[in-house]
Formats: sequence, C-alpha cells, structure tokens
Amino acid sequence: MSIQLIDCTLRDGGNLNQWQFSDMSIRQIIEGLDRARTDYIELGYLGGSGSNPSKQAGKTFDCTPEFLDELPQTSHAKKAIMVVPSVCSLEQLLKLNPNTVSLVRVASYPQDIAYAMPYIEALKKRGFQAAMNLMAASYTEPVQAAQIAVEAARHGADVFYIADSFGSMTPGSVREYISVLKQSTDCDVGFHGHNNLGLAFANALEAVRAGAVFVDTSLCGMARGAGNLPTEQWISAMTHWGGFSTDFDVLSIIETAEYVLHNVLEKPMRIAAPEMICGLHNIHYYYYDKIMDSRSEMQLKSAWKIAQSLGKMRPPKVDAAYLNKAMELTGGMNNES
Repeated sequence: MSIQLIDCTLRDGGNLNQWQFSDMSIRQIIEGLDRARTDYIELGYLGGSGSNPSKQAGKTFDCTPEFLDELPQTSHAKKAIMVVPSVCSLEQLLKLNPNTVSLVRVASYPQDIAYAMPYIEALKKRGFQAAMNLMAASYTEPVQAAQIAVEAARHGADVFYIADSFGSMTPGSVREYISVLKQSTDCDVGFHGHNNLGLAFANALEAVRAGAVFVDTSLCGMARGAGNLPTEQWISAMTHWGGFSTDFDVLSIIETAEYVLHNVLEKPMRIAAPEMICGLHNIHYYYYDKIMDSRSEMQLKSAWKIAQSLGKMRPPKVDAAYLNKAMELTGGMNNES
C-alpha cells in the first residue's frame, strides 16, 4: 500500500508561532524533509489563513512568488501550497508557477463549498494538481461529505481531504467517512487529523486502512492546540511496521524533528485541559481562549459547560455571538470582544 505524506509544518505549524520561521529554519525544514524522502512539503498559504488573520505573520503566511523562487530545490519532495477562497482571490492564483509548486490545496468549511469549486477548476486549467480540503469535516455527515467530494471531483479535484479540524474524530468515525468517500468518488482520499484526544495516529492509520492514500503530518506535531500527527512518529512507525510501501529515511526525519524541537518550538506540544475539552465537544481550539477571557475567574467546570453548549450549536466560525449564546444558555456573562 503506497501512502502519500504531506508535511504541513510551514503552513499549519505557523498557527502556533504566527509563521515566524527564520530563513535558516525554513531551509533546514525543507532540506531535512527532502532528505527524508517526504512526498510533499506544504510551504504555506497564498493569501493568508482564513481563521488566523495575523498582523505579525512571517513569510509562509502568504507565499509571494519571490519567496517561492528563493526556496531550496528538492530532489524528491514535491512542493505544495494552500489557498483559502475567503482571503485569496482567483487573480492571486495567476502568480503561482506550476514549475515551482506542484499541488495546490483549496480549503473550505462546509458552508462555503460553492466558493471553492471555481478555484479547483482554475487550478486544473493551469496544470496544477488540485486538492479539496474539507475543514471541520466533523460538522458534516459522511454522506454530505461524499456529496461535496463528488462535486469537487466534477470540477477536477485530484484529491479530496477530510480535516478533523477540532480533533474530535475517532477511528470508527474516520473509517465511516473514508469508506463512504471511497464508494462515492474516484478521487484519491486524504486525512488531516488534530491530536486533541491523542488519536491522530490511530485515526490516520484507520483512514489508510479504509482506503485513504494521503496523510497530513507536521514535525513535532506543530500546529495550534494539541497539534497534528507528528511527521517523525508517522514515518518511524510506518517504516518499522512494514507493509506500507514506504521509502523514507528515518534518521533524517528524526534529525529534522530534533532541529524543530530545539530551534523552532518554544516548548513541546501538549495535550491538556483546553485541547481535550475542545476535542471532546467538537469545537475550534480558538474558542477556548475566548471562553476563558470572557470571565475573570472562569472555573474549569464552567468552561466545560460552555464548550458543551457550543458543540451542540456547531458554530460555522469562531464568533463572539456564538460564545455569548452558549454563555447565556449556561448562565454565563456576555463577551463583547
């Protein structure tokens, strides 16, 4: 079984450090991932992140043509980039060179799918490999996700990804989503898992067993909240386990992860109360800070109840209005921010 690995340290990992990767770190990460024979390196966003509009973002937040041209050449890994239609115009896609970037992933929440389809179509016309990333997939039913995948494939998508954006999925639910997708479309299927409940590895493994061929990871698990499936963990396990048709250089990926741990991360990724509460209640990690900021002395039990109420709403975006409603339902006080 051949698995295509996309490392998204420079893109999704930037949510943790505002994309403040030094030029040296960017070079070390790209060269290390290439030596490890990673299949794809996601370099960052074009146009920025839709959920984290940072005002102090580094270079990988919005990858300019000049920045992309300066990056090290790779001998094995293909280069990828992500676009979010709400912050990246179709005209900006014209800046991308198919000889510089091979794969472009179009990310969208379920309620915004219609905006993503013209992007996929435009990318295919320009010769890119195109992927559709369904963020907050846990806010859809498997059949609904499959309908979106069929539509994406009709517009030319080569890969359809489900993203466990809130780290709430379990191996059973992942299997159900992937199985329905495989029955519904000829697109390759991918999985992006967050580690709120410590299930990122188990979920990715179950996705592969169910037929997914693309898996997302990041070095040291670097991403917001509990982070992603660690690249070095996945590569080491797949190589040691056997039977997955891998050709990774394990020592190179371990060395690169050690570089990130000691030179990029301020502290190792963790799974603590905020991460688990958001995962258990199926809400965006950015809600947790808003919950805690809304009261001067928020108790964990109160945070739990508000998160529980938010999860039942399935809020389509991080917005104070949904938080206020949840607090009202649980006897809290409003947050005006």
